[in-house]
Amino acid sequence: MQSQIVCHGCRNILLYPRGAPSVCCAVCHAVSSTAPSPGMDIAHLICGGCRTLLMYTRNATSVRCSCCDTVNLVRPVSSIAHLNCGQCQTVLMYPYGAPSVKCAICNFITNTGPTIQSQNVTVVVENPMTVDAKGKLVSNVVVGVTTGGKKY
Repeated sequence: MQSQIVCHGCRNILLYPRGAPSVCCAVCHAVSSTAPSPGMDIAHLICGGCRTLLMYTRNATSVRCSCCDTVNLVRPVSSIAHLNCGQCQTVLMYPYGAPSVKCAICNFITNTGPTIQSQNVTVVVENPMTVDAKGKLVSNVVVGVTTGGKKY
């Protein structure tokens, strides 16, 4: 099984076998320790600019990508959900409430919840006409749109 770490020299992502104490970068030859500093909880996100996997400490509110300089806002943990890709079984992260998520590896689109076929229905409610303060008749019509939920 392989893990990932960001090179302390050039900021490239390095792959290494789990359990290795350090990794030597093939690009800049810097040696990076694989053990996180005490008290540092590491998290990951995908850069919105170039789709590079970024690592950051969990208490960060934003992360600047070293590849494209995009500043990525970090979502609170409670607004992130996980599921397995419906085709290749890769674990996918997505914003909670999204109807589907596209796998960056195989491009398969996985629905995040049960698929519900809903049909929009336009509802028109016409109440009896009333008289305003000036004595004129006023129409009372309300128009709304509903998804075909429960009918009472």
